[in-house]
Amino acid sequence: MFFNYLYPNIMQYTNYDISINYKLNQRLKHCNYIMFTSDLKRVFNIRSGNEITTENNMKKGFWLNRKFYRLDKIKDMVELIPKYEYDFNDTLTNL
Repeated sequence: MFFNYLYPNIMQYTNYDISINYKLNQRLKHCNYIMFTSDLKRVFNIRSGNEITTENNMKKGFWLNRKFYRLDKIKDMVELIPKYEYDFNDTLTNL
């Protein structure tokens, strides 16, 4: 308050955080940490927490290990995320 009295022309900024939740229910068969929304339009890397959807020559897709995967041709590489999954030592874990 005393600061505003001395310097009234200095603007004070406030930051706002926005969070958006997506329901991810599909993943790549050969790469478990790449997950998709139900309509296969958004792709997320769960390890980094980033959306990795890009465009390459006007085709939507994503890059993985120096290979470009198009979203319209990826339906046979996608599986539903199971509710339970076996670990390496054959114990059932809840996901």
